[in-house]
Amino acid sequence: MRAPARLAAAGLAVLVTAGMFSAGAPVAAETFTDPAAEQLAERYAPVIMTVTQPEPCSTDGEAFVPMSVDVLLDNPQIALRQVGNGDPVVTWGPTAADLHGLGAGFYLDFPGSALSPGCLYEQDYARYTAGLPATVYAHVVTQADRPGQLVVQYWFYWYYNDWNNKHESDWEGIQVVFPASTPEAALGVAPVEVGYAQHEGGERAEWGATKLELVGEHPVVYSSRGSHASYFGASLHLGRSGSEGFGCDTTQGPSTSHTPDVVVLPEAAGGPDDSFAWLGFEGHWGERHDGPYNGPRGPATKSRWTAPLDWQDGLRDASASLPTPGSRSGDIVDGFCEVVEWGSNQLMSLVRSPARMLVTLAVLATLAAWLWRRTVWTATEPLPLVARRRNGQIIRTTFTGFASAPLTFAAIGLAAVPLGVALGLAINLLGYLPVFGTLLDSTGNGDLTQLMIVLASGALASAATFTLVSAAVTTVIDDRSHGRRVSPRRVAERVRSHLGALAGAFGLGALLVLLLGSFVALAPLALFLLVRFQFVAQVAMLEPGLQPRAVLARSAALVRGRWWHTAVTMGLLGGASKLVSALVGLLVLVVVQPPFWLLSIVVVGVDAFLAPLAAITACYLYGDAVAQSESVPDPEPSQPVATSLPH
Repeated sequence: MRAPARLAAAGLAVLVTAGMFSAGAPVAAETFTDPAAEQLAERYAPVIMTVTQPEPCSTDGEAFVPMSVDVLLDNPQIALRQVGNGDPVVTWGPTAADLHGLGAGFYLDFPGSALSPGCLYEQDYARYTAGLPATVYAHVVTQADRPGQLVVQYWFYWYYNDWNNKHESDWEGIQVVFPASTPEAALGVAPVEVGYAQHEGGERAEWGATKLELVGEHPVVYSSRGSHASYFGASLHLGRSGSEGFGCDTTQGPSTSHTPDVVVLPEAAGGPDDSFAWLGFEGHWGERHDGPYNGPRGPATKSRWTAPLDWQDGLRDASASLPTPGSRSGDIVDGFCEVVEWGSNQLMSLVRSPARMLVTLAVLATLAAWLWRRTVWTATEPLPLVARRRNGQIIRTTFTGFASAPLTFAAIGLAAVPLGVALGLAINLLGYLPVFGTLLDSTGNGDLTQLMIVLASGALASAATFTLVSAAVTTVIDDRSHGRRVSPRRVAERVRSHLGALAGAFGLGALLVLLLGSFVALAPLALFLLVRFQFVAQVAMLEPGLQPRAVLARSAALVRGRWWHTAVTMGLLGGASKLVSALVGLLVLVVVQPPFWLLSIVVVGVDAFLAPLAAITACYLYGDAVAQSESVPDPEPSQPVATSLPH
């Protein structure tokens, strides 16, 4: 090649290289490992709080603590594998030198199965780290394009991640930002900000912010149980996106404090003989799986290793936490947590055994088809109320009846909302009385009896509200059946005129169900009676003159021989309305991410709109039961059951 050509090629190479650096991620201006850097890292090293584990192998606490990776190195039970051809073992007990320079096609493999951990990972971890202190790694660094700022990163290595995305190894951490260019200068000033890593994103706080807890100059980090995401306090934290994590992190409960040893890391390993040669490993620190179950890569492979301030700029100012326990929005959050956990478990089952999962789905589909064919789904007119109808016809007629006057029925549901709130407040007010105050304490510090009483109180308020909704809906259907004009005033007057029998029967039945339900052995009997008393509102409103005990007896008589018929139909419609309410709440929670007070309004509104559906179902079940008891013949197939609801 001629000299001019060589010069031109060299110039082009320089331009291309410069363009690559300018277009890519920023590079670290300098990494410090001198005594001043070590002193700075020690001064601000975090205090790590983990959820206390009540006993070994318990899932109610955190089994792991940040550890030194040296425990893994030269450990004969740890394998280094290469991807492909059955992922053969390269060596057992790999050293730091063995890892140095290896790319993403290699990974470490621990004893056990990451997707079916059992207690093996906890037991191995306890054996490997017995007598060793907790350890964190510090990286003291500046960013090339952000002069005058210095960051101390603290990297936490965890042996196993026991969360929705189970996997071997976990790299988490926090960082502290200083208005300085060197460690010496940073030792003379206070930090300006901290950033806590949480899944793909994180949360930041100004130094001195109320939410930042300090022990001296050491920031306190609340590590989420299982996932090890770092938080500023003890709570149940909600993740609704990739940056937040999708699921629920908990730092609640008694905590155990850990003051770790600090090891300062260089920018990169000097070579295979370097004690930190493992920094040059670009493979995965754990068993190979698809997607979120794969072992993570090391800290030096992450963009924030050399661009910590860019990462800091992208952090959130706050994390979503669980609202007041027992609130509707709190129930939706609990449901969201359970749905995500259930979905994760199903996905892991599919990964572990695709054939078994497909067989299970086939069995469920067959069962659903069998149940579908067990009933009749032909359309029936919504009137008369007293007529023989199969389960499928009752469900279909429920929607026909609701569609005939949707605003009327929705208004009944909305009118019941203040009543439900009032009942809830009344129960809460009981908490201020000397005896009830202890029993209704829902702070979580009580025993099982307190919990049962709190749950029963909520169920009682809900059942009472539904009974009044059922009474109002029954009144509307009865009035329209007889051609009477329906008005809010008339509905209120009719319900009030029957309130004695209604309240008496409900109170007596609820007391009996709650008493039996308080004993585990008698809980099936409580459920049996709960279904037998499903027609209390209809009997009280449509068969006047009965005393409370007679109302209960009449309802039980109508259900006799039809228990499963009643339970399944009410369960399907009642469960469907609650499912729709929960799904709407989950959709709003994930997509809109509203404040929890707005989420509560949305969910309560949907509940109120749908609650009359279950009440209408109860009415048609009552009509079917009466028709059976009075031997009312089935309508001719070629003729409608009756004319439509009059206007």
